[in-house]
Amino acid sequence: MNVLEELFPDFRTFSLHVSGIDSNVTFEALNSSAITAKKRVSNLISEEIYKKIVEESGDTEAKVFLRTAIANYTAKQQLYFDTVKNRKNGIDLYKYEAESMIRAYMDNYFNAMDSLICLLAKKYPKEFSGTRFGKLVESLKIRTTEEFDLLYPIDLSYLFFFRCVPLQKEVLDDTLGGYYSRSEDNTILALLNRILAKMVVAKALIRFDILEFPPTIRNLFSDNTLSRSGSDEQERMINLSQELMNEASNSLRNVDLLLSSEETSDICTQTSFNTPDDKIYLLP
Repeated sequence: MNVLEELFPDFRTFSLHVSGIDSNVTFEALNSSAITAKKRVSNLISEEIYKKIVEESGDTEAKVFLRTAIANYTAKQQLYFDTVKNRKNGIDLYKYEAESMIRAYMDNYFNAMDSLICLLAKKYPKEFSGTRFGKLVESLKIRTTEEFDLLYPIDLSYLFFFRCVPLQKEVLDDTLGGYYSRSEDNTILALLNRILAKMVVAKALIRFDILEFPPTIRNLFSDNTLSRSGSDEQERMINLSQELMNEASNSLRNVDLLLSSEETSDICTQTSFNTPDDKIYLLP
């Protein structure tokens, strides 16, 4: 079955959730792009919850958010094909115009997904906690979007937080897991949480496209408003990632000092190896 036909009763409803779509296009023509959009969304919220929302009667809040997310991501994917098709027909679309449209579609997609994930955690708590990402969250140290946002500003983006869940687990498994088990001191745990947040964002900068980040992080790059240059953009993302990793490493050294002073207060010096039988001579 066509992805868009099961979610939208007609093309008019589809066009209400996305701006700038060609009125002459059909659901059949958009289906390949819609399949990509559905896969991206259902991977996050699970196929089970996706079907539950589709089967809800009426224009429920969850269905409106899902329709907006699917429609805008579909339009964003389709824009690449339409640009090539229009160029063959002698209709040119300037690069900055296409990039502005892509950014707008992605903004709408992310806002809709942020709202949808926030709603699902309350509406389907059992099902949502049973999803792949929901299960992973239970094993993490930063378990909510609100906690993460206090440690590193992500514009309270529920989507970005859940996209980073596997990265947080990776950092814990590879680097910070052992530190958490060595102390229950609130000061040290607070430092570790901030280090964890910075390392997660640093890894995301290497692995995600800049358009997948919340506005606060995207605004660090001039490419958010200007024509994008792949090599320059990648270099700046790598530099910012390295800067965050360096900050995290410096903070981790402070944690090492706090943990060492917590474990023992003995100061190791050369004289600590003396025994009562040793003769000590004091020179005048």
